[in-house]
Amino acid sequence: MTDKNLVWHDNYSRNNDNQKDKFESHENIRYETAIEELRKKHSRFLIITAAVFLIFAVLLIVIINKNQNMAEKNQVLVIEKRLDGLEAEFTSLKIYIASKLDQAIKEMERDRNTTTTQNSSSVKPPSPAQEEQKDVKSKVHKVLAGESLARISRYHGLTVKQLRDYNNLDSDSIIHPGQELKLTP
Repeated sequence: MTDKNLVWHDNYSRNNDNQKDKFESHENIRYETAIEELRKKHSRFLIITAAVFLIFAVLLIVIINKNQNMAEKNQVLVIEKRLDGLEAEFTSLKIYIASKLDQAIKEMERDRNTTTTQNSSSVKPPSPAQEEQKDVKSKVHKVLAGESLARISRYHGLTVKQLRDYNNLDSDSIIHPGQELKLTP
């Protein structure tokens, strides 16, 4: 009996080994298929992750660029405000200088008139022809550098419109140093 048991047991273990091999082979195929599917899913995941990262990088670059443009625009606005302030200061300084210059010119003319009056009392009175020439000369103004129609008209007690009308000047006309302007019609 021992021989039969040994043979039977040996056959059983061979059959069992074959079934094990078949089972392991079937398990290996299922395992490899599962690994292949995981690799495919993993590669899809990597592609999607890379695409999301690229989109994020592009958005980040766009945001940084917009922020830079905003900063540059803000700098331009600050510079424009400073320029406007400087322009306003320059305009007020120009007006101040013009008024001081007008005062100085008036004082010089007063002094000249005073000196002329003192000198004329010692000189013989002018002839009527000389007085007529003075009247003609006083009816013309020779433009000096930096003078404007407004200043000339104020100085001679006229309006700018009257001065323009007397000299056939329109509103776009520009006066130049040395130009003679009529002070009467």
